[in-house]
Amino acid sequence: MRLRDYFHLNVWLLPILVILVPIMLMVFGSSYLTTPNTYYLTVLEDGWSVQYDKISLSDTKLSEINLGPSRKGDSIIFSNTIPTEHVPSACLMFKSVLAVVTVSIDSEVIYTYGNEYLESGKMIPKHYNFIPLNKLDNPEGKTFTIKLVSSENNAFSGIPSVRYGNRYDLEQEFMQGKRLPLFVGCFLCMFAFILLTLSSYLYMYHSHDLSLFFSSLISFVLGAYNLAFNDIFCFLSDAESFFTFLEYITLYLVPFAIIAFLISSHPELNSRINTIIIIINILFPLIALILHFTDIIHVNIFIPVLHIIAIAEAIYELPQLVLNIWKEHKDKINTPEYTGITSDSLLVIGLAFFIVCSVIDIIKYNILKLFFGGAEAYADINFMTIGALCFVLTLFLSYFYHGIEHMNAVYMKDHLEGLAYTDSLTGLMNRAKCMQYMASVHGKFAIISIDMDNLKTVNDSLGHQEGDRMIRSFADIMKQSFVGSSLIGRTGGDEFLVAIENPDKDICEKMIADLKTRMQIFNKNEKNINLSASCGYAYSYEADENDASSVFVLADNRMYKEKETHHQAKLDRFVNDIFGGSESDERRQ
Repeated sequence: MRLRDYFHLNVWLLPILVILVPIMLMVFGSSYLTTPNTYYLTVLEDGWSVQYDKISLSDTKLSEINLGPSRKGDSIIFSNTIPTEHVPSACLMFKSVLAVVTVSIDSEVIYTYGNEYLESGKMIPKHYNFIPLNKLDNPEGKTFTIKLVSSENNAFSGIPSVRYGNRYDLEQEFMQGKRLPLFVGCFLCMFAFILLTLSSYLYMYHSHDLSLFFSSLISFVLGAYNLAFNDIFCFLSDAESFFTFLEYITLYLVPFAIIAFLISSHPELNSRINTIIIIINILFPLIALILHFTDIIHVNIFIPVLHIIAIAEAIYELPQLVLNIWKEHKDKINTPEYTGITSDSLLVIGLAFFIVCSVIDIIKYNILKLFFGGAEAYADINFMTIGALCFVLTLFLSYFYHGIEHMNAVYMKDHLEGLAYTDSLTGLMNRAKCMQYMASVHGKFAIISIDMDNLKTVNDSLGHQEGDRMIRSFADIMKQSFVGSSLIGRTGGDEFLVAIENPDKDICEKMIADLKTRMQIFNKNEKNINLSASCGYAYSYEADENDASSVFVLADNRMYKEKETHHQAKLDRFVNDIFGGSESDERRQ
């Protein structure tokens, strides 16, 4: 079966993955695994009083408030009433983004966050604020006020939602709502580790191809960004500054990882413009990192710049890649290696899907920020999450298909070489292959020279068709007798050659004896032709120069000595048949 046919029979792997992944996503993202809350839990959506700049609102919803891009030092104050339902270990929970937080109940401050960062000039990280109410006497029905002070320009444009309930229930609800990004993020990070391990091995022992390394970088930055953006790190760890920084820096590394991967896997994209793009993608996160840690400009400021860079590079790179893939597809479609779909085609589909998903989330984020408010509080990256997962899966599939293509190419190469070096009548190696082998063999080896007897007689008396059958029959017996040899070849009409590397003691004698035994068995069952052969062998240590030519000459000379013996035996039998044994008796005397 051709490899192409084998490939087509196994394309069922692709639909299985296409079906399995959405099922897993639906399970992790649905409510099937959701555990109900133990106590009362609610989102305080209605009845808010809000003061911002010169704006004063009452009895409003937080999600409907558009503050516009905030400026450093801007403050927003919003207040509401604690629900009357009593809850053990009751808490208020809300998320703050780059802001100083002050919470008071009936004008008494009970909670603050972020002042120490602001005083030291550091960036205030994202933070989930839990305000415990169990220390207060009968907090139900009391008025609480939250004040947010922006520590950065464009820190936020809306007010985050506020929840009330038991702390355990609040934490459980958060984690259950983050099952999908948790699954995708962990999968991408683990897949990145596998790719990194594989790329290190391949780089050291097989090639200097870096595409697999950049594949692992893509998978890691997408996985880490997914976990950081969805606040899983910040929620589970106290190292909020680090993980807030990680969210931004991994996002800034995405363009570099993708462009570097494309150029390393498609050398035709290695142009001067792409070199400049790579340099920009390296300098951008590096400059952001330096400015951030020197507290000159914090890392969050560069988000609009990233959006511009990402969209511009997508517009420039993707058409080039699609055009190159189309050209390669047209070149391969009529070749024996063509399998109906290429690894590059899969990769482009996955990359295009990821880019489209990312652009949707970028547009959605900016629309929320500019026109509706709350981009930082309510925006998600669900499209980018699904796009990242699909891209990494197509990345994996592209390597799978690349392996198929490579095996197919090797198969075709071996097949063509087989046609060039195989004797069409016997299936043994031909003279050209024998000469090539003799020129390359070294070390310890043995050579057997064989000359099949009576071929000319059979051709003259029975015809060349029977002569060809005689040669094929002898070749089949040779294949059985010389199992384990390095080469079995036909060097001429009735001349054959066998080579054995690292031969055991007396291996040639044993193989030749087996050959003669099999010929005797064949002759007992054959009426028209009779197989016999003259054999000579030599070991490499027997020749003075210890090269294949010298060893072959020695083996060939010994073969001719045996052939002369065979001729003399035939002559003796012929004379004996004519003279009734008198002549042969005289010879023996």
